[in-house]
Amino acid sequence: MSDASWSGRDRVRAALRWEHPDRVPFNFWMDRRLMARYAARYGEHFRITHFGADVLESFPGWTWPVGPTVERDGTVWHVAPLVDSLAEVLDLPFPDPTDDALYDPIRADRARFPDVAIFVDVVGPLTILHGMRLYQNLFLDIYDSPEVLERIIQRWAGIYAALVERLVRLDVDAIYLMDDIAGRDGLLLSLAHIRRTVFACFAEPVAIAHAAGLPALFHSDGDLTAALDALVELGFDAVNPLEPQLNDLQTFWARYGERLAVYGGLDTYGVIPNGTPADVRRHVLETFEILGRSGGLIFSTHDIPIHAPEANIRAMVDTIRYECVY
Repeated sequence: MSDASWSGRDRVRAALRWEHPDRVPFNFWMDRRLMARYAARYGEHFRITHFGADVLESFPGWTWPVGPTVERDGTVWHVAPLVDSLAEVLDLPFPDPTDDALYDPIRADRARFPDVAIFVDVVGPLTILHGMRLYQNLFLDIYDSPEVLERIIQRWAGIYAALVERLVRLDVDAIYLMDDIAGRDGLLLSLAHIRRTVFACFAEPVAIAHAAGLPALFHSDGDLTAALDALVELGFDAVNPLEPQLNDLQTFWARYGERLAVYGGLDTYGVIPNGTPADVRRHVLETFEILGRSGGLIFSTHDIPIHAPEANIRAMVDTIRYECVY
């Protein structure tokens, strides 16, 4: 396949099969305020249309009940619980995965970008429960009301499975399951509790994706070291973002190379916003040498801070597009 004949979709599919496309595929995320500035300048889908990104993350149109929120510093923050007890969550309305309208946004994204890989983002149970109870209450609920939590997770696991059964019938390239289970210092909960909540909802969707011939990706911020073996056991094909400030990339590759691909790998908070363009170029190339030489790498970032100069964003993109080649 010649360089000119590789679409973004081709590149991503090859990378997730541990094959070599013409170059490493990529995507990137930034502070939402910075994203809005770029969108005003270059158009809504500027990452694809202006910078040539290979991935579009698409979301089903489902909504869950949440408590009051405020927008601050470019982020929506939950500021109060929706309900006073975990038991009340069982009485809240949940999305209906049989509602065909939930899938219209994904169909629209595919129609607009037929040659770009589409990852369908599915937010996990801890994130949803945070919107209903807030984490400080939820972490106590996990210990104080385990039977109630188990009933919630059992019910929601069926919703997730039914959702993904329909998602895999669409023209998409990966199921991207997301829940923040870690912070800067490691897992937010014991691995046993994560298995009984997040992984209990995600196990069947991973199997459904694989049965349909699609990869399953997992997202969590933070230091994921203690959960990586479990992700492999569950059958996940790739992990995001694997922040290099919190995860040792050399150690990751030595242990999980060719078992877990990486969708991420770039230094969001250090070099990219604060270095020079030359620093950014060097960082991208070094990361490619560690994670990308055998395939299995889709470059991406977490949220690049608002002060990042555009020269650095261009240095990142140009280095990936023109130097991270096979």
